Amino acid sequence: MAKVFYNNIGDRDAVYIAADKWKEHCLLQEGSLFNAEQELWTLKNLQTLKSRFNDNPLYTEKMTFDKKFEMQLQGSEKEIYQLALEIMYIYYLFPYSGTVSYRTKLLKLKDIASWGQISYNESHPMLQHLELGIGATGTYYNTAKFEEISYIIQFAISVKLMSREERVNALNNPWELKKIISDTKNVIGKNVQVQHIISHLLAPDYYECMASAGHKVLIEKNFKDRIKNTEETDIDKRLFKIRQSLEAEGKYDPVNFYHNEELKEIWNPVRVVGTPIVPQPVENPDKPKGKPEDMNIANLGNLVFENEEILQSQIQTALKSGKHIIFTGPPGTGKSKLANEICRQTEVESKLVTATSNWTTYDTIGGYKPQKDGELYFDPGLFLQCFKDKEGNDLNEWLIIDEINRADIDKAFGPLFSVLAGDEVTLPYEAIDGSQIILKPESKTAGDIQPNEYVIPKSWRIIGTMNTIDKSSLFEMSYAFMRRFAFIPVSVPKSITGSLVDEYLKVWSVLDYLYTDTLTSLWRIINEYRKIGPAIVRDIANYTIEDGDFTSAIILYVLPQFEGLSDYKIKEFVMHIKDQLGDAIAQELLVDFIEDYFQIGVTDEV
Repeated sequence: MAKVFYNNIGDRDAVYIAADKWKEHCLLQEGSLFNAEQELWTLKNLQTLKSRFNDNPLYTEKMTFDKKFEMQLQGSEKEIYQLALEIMYIYYLFPYSGTVSYRTKLLKLKDIASWGQISYNESHPMLQHLELGIGATGTYYNTAKFEEISYIIQFAISVKLMSREERVNALNNPWELKKIISDTKNVIGKNVQVQHIISHLLAPDYYECMASAGHKVLIEKNFKDRIKNTEETDIDKRLFKIRQSLEAEGKYDPVNFYHNEELKEIWNPVRVVGTPIVPQPVENPDKPKGKPEDMNIANLGNLVFENEEILQSQIQTALKSGKHIIFTGPPGTGKSKLANEICRQTEVESKLVTATSNWTTYDTIGGYKPQKDGELYFDPGLFLQCFKDKEGNDLNEWLIIDEINRADIDKAFGPLFSVLAGDEVTLPYEAIDGSQIILKPESKTAGDIQPNEYVIPKSWRIIGTMNTIDKSSLFEMSYAFMRRFAFIPVSVPKSITGSLVDEYLKVWSVLDYLYTDTLTSLWRIINEYRKIGPAIVRDIANYTIEDGDFTSAIILYVLPQFEGLSDYKIKEFVMHIKDQLGDAIAQELLVDFIEDYFQIGVTDEV
């Protein structure tokens, strides 16, 4: 049973009593939640409210939701105001006080009553059912009221369009109910949280008490081994089977995916920012790795790029022609992930480092370091570590250099230039046995490789990434360096559409994402001021999947990319965000942060 209680069994029953009254009196019949004798939830009244609200969104008006709602209802009959009040009551029934306070809920209902000058009894027992709530909804539920409330209205209309017999069957059969839930979502055209809320309110024994589609996906993913029917695709049915399995086991009492810390830790462990690169198993460990003739990038993994075939061809051509690679492009285009994917598919070991302006040959080639007894020994640098391990075994470990243009190339690469050109170089350092350290290409090797020799395999590659926002260092690279590299652009998509974002979300396994329109609009706006790639958009999507908090996502992932942007452009960005995203952004919080972070005045402009 998925009914929720907090401290004692039944302490949230008031919510379920109110939901049951809505089903019995308003959906199955045509009554009212507040007035026993009133005929209110009729198809005619619902369609009238739909024409005023759903079909008249007032997108062009720059005003609050409440002001728009008042305008949309203006001139309506009193029963339409009463219906609007009861629709809003259903909207506020689920959220607990941590999301929407009881005081706010009552004030919002009272406002609607005052607009229509209808009676409002502040001591009505139905109002008490709003006090506690049963679950969290998050920022987007509050800022996207239009879509959420439109769904409630359309859901009720869909029910009323059924015959009495069909209605009874649908509202008393949880999986028939799911058909109406899904059909209503298709009519609205968006995923909303209230679709999950209504499912639970009307069938609490079958649907989980959660408003987040993302949470459902995470739970299903982490407990899917408990599902015997692997052909079942409906996530709510799969969650129901998971619940049945957990309840039968008897280990978790109650089975609550939020309140039971042991269960929660399984599906929602402590959040780690970023996606770690997980080493992939090599299918055939005996196969020689990294041979130029074997290099064939079959695909780009689970990465999505514009002009993917061209990009793939450029990579293959560069590798097979002996070139090293530098991926260029705005931040977040997936350059580093692409470099790692190349190494994975080429089945070579690789090492990722980030270049710094302080790099010298001591960091990259190596130099003397003192031992405990005071004696000096040669300590190989980043480059030489790619060719020989600490035990003296020869390696072919490709080097991925992030932000390669941060380094002073001539100072950092030093003698590596000569070796890449085919020459053997004797370094001014000695091995333990007193022999000189030698760095040479594979073509100069005859017989066994000696302990003092570092041999660069013919198939060894450097794959660098370069952020094109910082272009200055590119022009400091010598021609001798540049001609050994293939510069391959990894660009931002030219046209950012909802369908493109949906494709990215699918590839990233960000399923049932509720805020695609907002995410798409935000990406478009950001790119007018500073180009960012989909990797940063992925971070935003992962951050907002639970509660739609785009304000914090902008602060965390977007504003750091605006370093160096003029004050005027930053202020213009804020105005653009305000006009295009409206209530989806906590504007005061965003402005306060920008003023503090960039030390500029925005308030007067906004």
